[in-house]
Amino acid sequence: MKQIKSMLIVSLMLLCCNLAEAQPVQSTPEYQKAMQLLAQGTYEQAIEELKTLLGNGKFHSPAMVEIGKIRIKQAEAEMSNALAHFSEAADMLNSGIMSGGVTGPELPKTLYDLARVYEERIKNYVMASEIYNKIIEEHPAFLAIDKVYYNLATCQEAMGMYEQAATNYKKIVTDYGYSTYFQAAQEKMKKLSIGTGAQEGAIVAQTEIAADAKDEQEIKANMDLGDMHAESGNFKEAANAYRKAISASTDPDDAISGYRKLIGMLDEKEKDYQGAAKALEEMLQRFPDAPGGEDLVYRLGRIYEQDMDSMKTQVIDGKVRYRKSSENVEKAIDYYNSVTEKYPDADVSADAFLRKGELYEKELKDYDKARASYQEFLRKFPGHSEADSVRQKLEDIEGY
Repeated sequence: MKQIKSMLIVSLMLLCCNLAEAQPVQSTPEYQKAMQLLAQGTYEQAIEELKTLLGNGKFHSPAMVEIGKIRIKQAEAEMSNALAHFSEAADMLNSGIMSGGVTGPELPKTLYDLARVYEERIKNYVMASEIYNKIIEEHPAFLAIDKVYYNLATCQEAMGMYEQAATNYKKIVTDYGYSTYFQAAQEKMKKLSIGTGAQEGAIVAQTEIAADAKDEQEIKANMDLGDMHAESGNFKEAANAYRKAISASTDPDDAISGYRKLIGMLDEKEKDYQGAAKALEEMLQRFPDAPGGEDLVYRLGRIYEQDMDSMKTQVIDGKVRYRKSSENVEKAIDYYNSVTEKYPDADVSADAFLRKGELYEKELKDYDKARASYQEFLRKFPGHSEADSVRQKLEDIEGY
């Protein structure tokens, strides 16, 4: 019994020691003092009080957390005070200007400073826009008038007035080519004008930029113009702009990028398969090692196989029959051969073997070559999802 009592006493003593060691930082006098200082708004003193706990192992980490919390409260309080100061500054500036407190060349500059406070600090875009418009109307010779138009456009953009914003960005592009905001305004104009009433004017402005640009700028300007035309549905104009970018390009990456956009426009949008094939062939001749070349070569094969409008009519047993042009079939097979020879292990190579087999079997009636193509497919891609179908094809043409 005595032994049990002794064990209980030892256990209680250990528990008390553990509780003492697990004492929370909130129970320390330093924390209590810090909270009193915090309540008085003396953030720095409260933090200094808690810093004395940083050298104490068991309170080190909790004290860091509490200091972080105080810094957040301090920052929020300072931000609130700053906002109040900005609001008072705006009110004073506005009232002073209205009562004639500033005149002459300083007036538009002071108005601009006031509008910036409304826009950037108080986020009152309506009031900022009113002041920017006032400067434009009453002080058109203001030296920083390009900045006024830019800031007016950013306010309109923030309010969802995209057409008005695009129009003012265009104003900078067309009238203030010297502006440090020119590039940013040009990007915004292109992005925001699509689908708005400002779209046509933006395209005209970009066309003029492309016409005047030289060297690398000419490439980018025409690529941008092509993108704008494409997004607005002017596919022919887009293709023309991409061609100009390609012609001006001396860098292979730029040229390849232009070709890809041109080919996509002709192939997917214009359905000009002759033009797409010509552009593809030209690109592959100039850049035979272009990234993704296997897909481009395969696409050429597909264009000649299925997209060219070249079906020929034949009268067999008194009935009109349609067959693909043998010339286009041969061209398609040539490109499929290029895929399987140059990129034998690529995924698209499996499709090329299948297409060759189909064309040899159904269009050219060359069953030996069809068999060879199907068998090569099975040898290289035995686990392909079409493998069983190909085995059946081989059975179907057995004996031919």
